[in-house]
Amino acid sequence: MSRVRVSRARGASVVEGVRATLGVVHLLGAGRQPRTAVFNRVLGARQLAQATLLLRSGSGNAHTLGAAVDAVHAVTMLPLLFVGGPWRRVATSQLAIASTLAVAEAALVGAGRRR
Repeated sequence: MSRVRVSRARGASVVEGVRATLGVVHLLGAGRQPRTAVFNRVLGARQLAQATLLLRSGSGNAHTLGAAVDAVHAVTMLPLLFVGGPWRRVATSQLAIASTLAVAEAALVGAGRRR
């Protein structure tokens, strides 16, 4: 295996490890805020499933799709910024997390092969 592939595999392990950890944090912390508990449970389960699928697949296409899922999640948090209360805090943190994960996934894919 080339050094580039080994480096990308390590990077993917780090990114998906962070994603899985976030999923567990969401699941464990769901009970703290009753108004957002269901949201946190669903998000935690999605993060764990996405981390597992991306680690098992390992393909560039899978990471591109993962980046797209994270970008869509970030965009869907924008309306919640205007709701207020605990939802504003959730939206702010999720916007930052989803944007960071989208950039990390895109960085794993890179610019592709040049011809």
